[in-house]
Amino acid sequence: MKRTLGIVLLTAIIIILIHSYIQIHSNEPTDEMLNDDALSKSTNHAIDLEMTEAGTFRISAEVMVKNDSQESWSDMAFFFVPNEMNSKSNVAEVNSISSAGHQMDYELNNGVLFIELDSELLPGKQQTILVEYSLTVPEDGLRLTRSENNIYLAHWYPMLAEYDTGWQVNAYDPKGESYETGYGDYAITYRLPDEYLITTSAPDGPAQASSSGTLIGKTIKDFYAAFLNPADWQVTERKSGETELRVFVPAESAILEETAELSVEAFAFFEQNIGDYPFAELDLIANDGYMEYPNIVEVPMDEALLDSILVHEIAHQWFYYLVSNDPYENAWLDESLTEFSTGLFLSDYYGDEDSGFQTAQAYKASTTPKPYADLALDEFDTAAYYATIYGEVPLLMKGFFDQQGGNEAALEFLAAYYEEFQFRRVTKQQFRDFFEGYFEGDQQEFLNSWLQT
Repeated sequence: MKRTLGIVLLTAIIIILIHSYIQIHSNEPTDEMLNDDALSKSTNHAIDLEMTEAGTFRISAEVMVKNDSQESWSDMAFFFVPNEMNSKSNVAEVNSISSAGHQMDYELNNGVLFIELDSELLPGKQQTILVEYSLTVPEDGLRLTRSENNIYLAHWYPMLAEYDTGWQVNAYDPKGESYETGYGDYAITYRLPDEYLITTSAPDGPAQASSSGTLIGKTIKDFYAAFLNPADWQVTERKSGETELRVFVPAESAILEETAELSVEAFAFFEQNIGDYPFAELDLIANDGYMEYPNIVEVPMDEALLDSILVHEIAHQWFYYLVSNDPYENAWLDESLTEFSTGLFLSDYYGDEDSGFQTAQAYKASTTPKPYADLALDEFDTAAYYATIYGEVPLLMKGFFDQQGGNEAALEFLAAYYEEFQFRRVTKQQFRDFFEGYFEGDQQEFLNSWLQT
């Protein structure tokens, strides 16, 4: 495919997007894929979801939590953000929270749900929490949204926070990801008043309309589900390696083939050059959502934006999902590596080592980046966040690898990094240590130029 936009027009579109971006087999890895110090699956979710004729969901979320820390817990913390994503409106209303039939005290503020335990949960022990609530999905909401008779459930259930000498929680911030969750297993039972196309983080199988069923997903960070009106969509399914790519575009769209072809090209490139994708299915929904979730991405309806955004969201499956990090404190570990990977693919796709980084250049040019990338999310304003995380850091890495052997050397580094940290949570220090160990000589000057010591 040839570029359809000139550099000037593309830059203008990207700068506009910077300011509007935030508004808008078994699926289980084998044991060999999990390192000894990998993130343990400390949660199992059994969620019953029923949609009424009026469109409201009645939800019972049963979460089995294991205390994998070395400390006793007197409470548990979950991210529960439906109301925060939608102007703090009454999108979700908690009816009760209990454990073993006993009602529990709780507090929900700024998207963080603290549940008080009746007795301390000792290290190595587990406890099951039941949260019962109703959910009204708003029209034109942020991420959690309804568009006519199409429903997108993002961040719709209580998500257990990470524990590290205390619960790692932050107030909800829409400019990026203000929550961090570990890997878990899911069994989602759904009942709907009509038949919908089902597309979720679990393996859904052939794209057939359904009104009820149970979805089983394993080793998933956060579970996404969309219920799509069959009349509104056209679907194609493509195979890449061992993974089925299911592509959903609006019924009136003329870009089904272009979306599917680019998806296969990008997916195959990342799998061949960075590392195997250990899941059976990846879904792509062209709803202009511009977001990544485990085993599913929301991508553009506009063909002109496919390469810069669709490829980025696919790359997130490697850096965000398969290699995890704290996106509040160190968004660069997933967003910057993802945008850097996107640039490497596009450069290869267009046969020019530099052409794939036009989007990063546009982000950087939109405003002055911050001097360091490892600032917390609330230390950025929106424009500087995108200029720094999506622009400055990918270009810094591009410049570094140009001195190390070019794009091929960059892909070799990313492949080694992925192999080392697959299904693990990476910290800034672990990245620095790996970077130093990978290259000969002292790399502190380069790292200190954009990461605080």
